Amino acid sequence: MRFQPCLFRLSALSALVLALSVATSAADKIVACVGNSITYGYDLPRDKSYPTILDTLLGAGYAVSNFGVSGKTMVRGSADSYWKQSAYTNALASNPNIVIIELGTNDAKTYIWSAYGSEFKADYLAMIQSFRDLPSKPQVWLTLQPQANNTEWSIYDADIARKVNPLIREVALEAGTNLIDLRAGFSGHPEWYLADSVHPNVAGAKALATLVANMLKHEPATIELLAVMGARPQASLNGTGYQWYRNDTLLAGDTLQTLRSGAAGSYKVSVKIEAKTENRLVSAPYKQFSGISTSLGGHRWLAIGNSGDLRLNLPAGVDLASIDLRDTRGRKVTSTDHLAQGTYNWSIRAAGLAATGILVAPEETSLLNM
Repeated sequence: MRFQPCLFRLSALSALVLALSVATSAADKIVACVGNSITYGYDLPRDKSYPTILDTLLGAGYAVSNFGVSGKTMVRGSADSYWKQSAYTNALASNPNIVIIELGTNDAKTYIWSAYGSEFKADYLAMIQSFRDLPSKPQVWLTLQPQANNTEWSIYDADIARKVNPLIREVALEAGTNLIDLRAGFSGHPEWYLADSVHPNVAGAKALATLVANMLKHEPATIELLAVMGARPQASLNGTGYQWYRNDTLLAGDTLQTLRSGAAGSYKVSVKIEAKTENRLVSAPYKQFSGISTSLGGHRWLAIGNSGDLRLNLPAGVDLASIDLRDTRGRKVTSTDHLAQGTYNWSIRAAGLAATGILVAPEETSLLNM
């Protein structure tokens, strides 16, 4: 566990990288907390900001950095845009494994939203992509903004609830990111705020860090394949809402726990984990090579294994030798150790099972029986 505050005074990118390399070990997961004054810890001692507390809660193996800057917005057009800050550049340079984006409260200011609100969603999606393009390919977590109300600062909670947070929910679903519902978490807790009714006090920062830590440590969403005839891939978590993606594109209408699509591709699923909040967890990608229609109804499914092999769930009494595998010219494939990229027709006639189908191999692979 190594906590690394945001280094605003470093003028050279190399100095930042050096500082991070000294402060973290090779095994640490680098967590970048991106945000506004709520992340920075407005009017709090430096050791009482939520990223500092999060570092303690996550414990060994994590290194949390505070890249919060007071007063900043998600929209790029405003004079106070987070995009224009050295903190943003430094967050990218940290090459994090996990990114937590907490922005939107300042965007809700009436004079900012009226001028740039139409750009909020596009700018948010662009920032997510800027982190996903990093070599570390980090997990991205978004937060719904907590309650905030200060008329002197032109911040009205009704605007956060009706304008900002709905768009953050849309962004999380469209981009397939994890979502932490700070609004639900802070609901009913006015004692967690400073007198300005916007910023968390020490107790509020601790509560915020706990909400984030609980989500990061939550049982992960995974995609599992049941070893039964006719099984389809399904989300491992029993949630209250699901959204599937193929090749990082949202599949409209594929919103059940069990995947409907049978096309080859890389799949992931977003799971709304409880009814009372908007908290969402997104699974790691799952490569599905094809569905195989059988005379028994339903489908059989193929998935890529950790070693790059193609694993097939076969019924008892059926092995790979029972499969007649042919390329598109009808030539029999005698070895499945190195299956070339391409499309194959195949059939099984064994143990009372008659099955036919098409195997799509997007890359060279080996075919193994699970």
